[in-house]
Amino acid sequence: MPPRLRTALAFASLLLALLACGPSAVTSLEPGRQVPAFDPRLAARGPIATSVTSDALRSAFGCLVRYDVHTPDAWHGGATVVLAHGFLRNLASMRGWAEHLASHGVRTAVVSFCNSTLFAGHHDRNALDLRAVADALPAPEASAARVLYAGFSAGGLAALLAAAEDPAAVAYLGLDPVDSGGLAAGATEWQGPALFLFAEPSPCNAEGNMRPFADRLASARVVSVTHATHCHFEDPYASACERLCGRVDPPEAALAIRDAIRSQATAFVLQHAGRAPR
Repeated sequence: MPPRLRTALAFASLLLALLACGPSAVTSLEPGRQVPAFDPRLAARGPIATSVTSDALRSAFGCLVRYDVHTPDAWHGGATVVLAHGFLRNLASMRGWAEHLASHGVRTAVVSFCNSTLFAGHHDRNALDLRAVADALPAPEASAARVLYAGFSAGGLAALLAAAEDPAAVAYLGLDPVDSGGLAAGATEWQGPALFLFAEPSPCNAEGNMRPFADRLASARVVSVTHATHCHFEDPYASACERLCGRVDPPEAALAIRDAIRSQATAFVLQHAGRAPR
C-alpha cells in the first residue's frame, strides 16, 4: 500500500474513532458565572445592513481561490478584514464572522483556501493567497487600501504570515491560532497591533502552541478566554466539533463564552479597521 494512502486511512480511522466515542471533555459551569464579561452591543449583530458578492482568483500555485466579500451598506472605506478558516475547512465555517463584522461597518472578505491537503497545510501558500485576495479587492480611495488580516486555527497562522509581509497590513487578529512546523517564527518582524485570543490548551489547538510566539511579540495583546474550547472560535458554531474538542455546559455558559470572544474581537477590529469618516 502506498505510504500516502496508508497515512490517509490511518487518519480517517482515528477521526472516526474520535467521533464515535462522544465528547472528549465536558466543562460544567453555573449559568451566568465563571465566564468572561463582554459588551452585548459588540457581541450582537450590528445595526448596518450588508450585501455579499462572490468571486475567485487563480492562486500562484494553480488552483482557484474562492472568496466572499461582505460589504456594509453605504460603505465609505476604512481597512478591510481578510479572514481565513481553519485546516481543511472552507469559507462557510467563518461566514458568521464575516457577516458580523460587516454589520458593524467593516468590509470583510472570507477566503476558501485551495492549496491545503490532508498531507500538507501549505500555510505559506495560503498566506500568499490571502494577500492576492486583499490586492484584488476594489478600494474606493487610495487611503482605503488597508488590510486587517484575521484567521482561525491554521488560518490564523496564514493570516499572521500574510500580515508580516504586506505593507498594507494595519493589524492582525488571531482566533485561537495554531502554529505548524515553526512557521510563525517567520513573522517575528511584525510590529503592528495584534490581538491573540486563545482557548484553553488542548490537542485541538496543539496545546496552544502559538502562545509562546504571541507572548514574545512586543506589539501583541494576548488574551486567554477562560473555559473556551477551540470550537468556540468558529462562526457559525459547529456542534460536531464538540466530539473532538469537548464542550461547555450549560448552553447559556457556552453562549456567553462565544459572546466574549466575539465582543473582544469586534472591539479590536473596530479600533484598527473602523469605518472611515464621511
